[in-house]
Amino acid sequence: MNDALAWIGAIGGVIGAVAGIGSAVFAGMEWRKVNRKIAMESDWTRAAEILPAWYTSRMMSDYWLFGLWTVSGQMIALTRITGVSDDGEWIDVELANKDELAMRDDDEQRIIYNVTGDRPSASVKIANIVTAMEIRTS
Repeated sequence: MNDALAWIGAIGGVIGAVAGIGSAVFAGMEWRKVNRKIAMESDWTRAAEILPAWYTSRMMSDYWLFGLWTVSGQMIALTRITGVSDDGEWIDVELANKDELAMRDDDEQRIIYNVTGDRPSASVKIANIVTAMEIRTS
């Protein structure tokens, strides 16, 4: 009986040690994620170095009506880019309001815009952008 209890105690100790090591490894991985912060660059000259596309400096320095065509076939209607992540993967944008767009009813399914009016900010994954364009004329 004592031998069985000793084995049960030993098995419980091994399971506890394995769980502790697993927790330490997981905590280390999460700590590395937290410490890898992504900064958003709002200066268009610096952002153009990170994302050297024509639209970066143009869309960050002008308040205009622009569109980003996405891989899903939708267009994101925006008035400006407010930041570019320092890893070049994300852009922060200010979405255009519906009243700034000349849309037909059937366009609403394909165009992403600011629906609330008071919360225009959004983040866009750059890898999902197929085309960038101006959608207003002077």
